Amino acid sequence: MATLTFIGYDLKQSLVNASSFFYLIIMPVGFYLLFGAIQDYGDLPLRDGNAAAYVMLGMAVYGAVQGAISSAGNAVIEIQSGWGRQLALTPLSREQLLTSRVANAFVTTGLPVLCVNVTGRLTGAEIPWQQQLVCALVTVAAASIFVSYSVLIARLFKNARAVSVAGGLVVFMSFFGTTLSPLPADLMPAARFSPMYGVTGLSRYAFTGGDIIIIDSTNWFVTEPLSYALLNVLAWGILFGVGSWVLRNRAQAR
Repeated sequence: MATLTFIGYDLKQSLVNASSFFYLIIMPVGFYLLFGAIQDYGDLPLRDGNAAAYVMLGMAVYGAVQGAISSAGNAVIEIQSGWGRQLALTPLSREQLLTSRVANAFVTTGLPVLCVNVTGRLTGAEIPWQQQLVCALVTVAAASIFVSYSVLIARLFKNARAVSVAGGLVVFMSFFGTTLSPLPADLMPAARFSPMYGVTGLSRYAFTGGDIIIIDSTNWFVTEPLSYALLNVLAWGILFGVGSWVLRNRAQAR
């Protein structure tokens, strides 16, 4: 019971404030409505659905990544600020605290995905529900590599601005990784190196089969191999993980 109570308090702290609600829920849903639902091209057919569903999946990825960053970054900042020592004085065990952190990360990552997908269903995004479910689950799983990214940034900056910096950089990565908008065909070779390219490609794959919408006068999409997205996620996941581990050991050695 104590664990559930603490999880409730922790989630309230993370979600029930104007800033978190805006960045995790309002912004991804708003981006989908602005760039997908109300646009004429949203009705264009794509695979087994339409272009609005393609936009919807991208905005769900963006929201999930921001949720993962928020949860992990705030946890590190709390530890660095001494909150962990305060919690150690309470009856809560280490296992209960870990359970709370995992629950917080799952909810803050999954809630934006749920909200964007439900909004999409209600506003004209066409996608087979089986594909939509797979895409949503892959989105939550793939976004988890940004937990290590957030920890890395938080340990570099060591203050509350770290989460804002991490989130701001993700906006740039998202535009350059085909998450938020199409890119010209000439930029696609470079886009494959963006950390958001792999997560976005994996999350959309069940629906698109690797098709990525581009800005081109001849073709409106290119088809990318699944291996590109897998290698991208693996490489960036290792890089973020090793970087956060090195900074953690350096901090403990002082």
